[in-house]
Amino acid sequence: MKPSHVLWTWPTTSGPDDVVRCMVDYAFSIHTEGGIVLRVENEFIYKSASGLSQRLNPAGDPSQLGPALSIARSSVTAGFADDRGNLHVDFADGSTVEVSPDEQYEAWTLNGPEGLLLVSCPGGGLTTWGLDTQ
Repeated sequence: MKPSHVLWTWPTTSGPDDVVRCMVDYAFSIHTEGGIVLRVENEFIYKSASGLSQRLNPAGDPSQLGPALSIARSSVTAGFADDRGNLHVDFADGSTVEVSPDEQYEAWTLNGPEGLLLVSCPGGGLTTWGLDTQ
C-alpha cells in the first residue's frame, strides 16, 4: 500500500482560522473567517475536547450532529488533506474532525480564497485546484 502524502495544510495563514458558522443540511459544513468552506457529506469522526469519539452521519438525523456544533465558536489550529482523500482538522477547543474517503461518493469538499478547491474523490484520492495545493 502506498503511504499517504500531505497535499494541503490549514490554516493557510499564520495563526488560527476562526470558525464563524456551522451549517447542517444533508451535510455538515463550517465556514471560517479566512474564507474556507468545508462541506462534509459522508460519515466522519468527531472527537470532543474531553476525548469522546463519535461517528456522525450528516445524511442521518440532523439532531445527532449536535456534538460537532461546539466547534462553531472555536478556531482551526491545524489541519491537512492527504493524497488518499483523508481530511484531519484540529480545533482550538481540543476537538478534532476526521473524514475518510468514500468508495462511491465525494466524502468532502473544501473551497477557499483564490480558487482553492479540494475534493475527496470517490474510491480515494484528492483532486486539487488553486492556491498552494501543489
